[in-house]
Amino acid sequence: MARLRMRAAAAQGKSSTVVPRDAWFDVRSGQVVVDAVPMLAKSRVVLLGERHDDPAHHRWQLNTLKVLLGLRGDLVLGFEMFPRRVQASLDRWSSGELSPTAFLNEVDWQRVWRFDPQLYLPLFELARASRIPMLALNVDRETNRRAAAGETDRDVLEGVGWPAPASAGYRDRLLGWFARHPMGDAGAAIDPARFERFVRAQLFWDRAMAEAIFARVGGEGSPLVVGVMGRGHIEYGDGVPRQLASLGIDRVVTALPWPADNEAPLTNGLIADYLFGAAP
Repeated sequence: MARLRMRAAAAQGKSSTVVPRDAWFDVRSGQVVVDAVPMLAKSRVVLLGERHDDPAHHRWQLNTLKVLLGLRGDLVLGFEMFPRRVQASLDRWSSGELSPTAFLNEVDWQRVWRFDPQLYLPLFELARASRIPMLALNVDRETNRRAAAGETDRDVLEGVGWPAPASAGYRDRLLGWFARHPMGDAGAAIDPARFERFVRAQLFWDRAMAEAIFARVGGEGSPLVVGVMGRGHIEYGDGVPRQLASLGIDRVVTALPWPADNEAPLTNGLIADYLFGAAP
């Protein structure tokens, strides 16, 4: 760790568009920084993005959380991976009542998430060892399908309210995702009605996670709420950050892993507050 800090320190203050390996990059200033985690620790909400199947992304999340824990000690750790109905199982895990196998069975991991649990278990183990409360940020898929179909009854939608509208940039990115998504019938002409359902589904997903985070954000002296989720829910201030802003939550900091030694995206808006050069 000391060697990594020395390497980052050597680059500090030099304007560059390259995100060095194992170093933080301040997107707003366009500079490499020694360590961005102290800045994350001063916020009310931290959102850590990921590509779900990338081990390097999860190693970065784990290391970041360890440093945050040393700086703050009072964290709440929210996960996109869990629907709200399994919150009791998360509470039991954090209190040390469940084995890893029993926990994965109770949360129905193979049905609700399906990615290799070994990618996530180190994060869950850190939460349990440090008695960090874990928070289920998501809703059931069927609830999301109902929102996509235009349902507005909050009793049917697990209490989630209607989201703030998507920005033009977010709609453009969603259109690109939709063209590659099974719902978009890749190769066929875009069906406007199906695309609108796709947009409603994504916005509802963002809103559900934002409201779960909002419910745990307090005033000064309250725990820092950290959300772990797919990068598409974080990028360019859209997704969850936009929904949090509509709920009146400020001091939200976003961070993403980025391919090490590659150019940082410094055009078309702020992709995140900080990037970290993640090696393969």
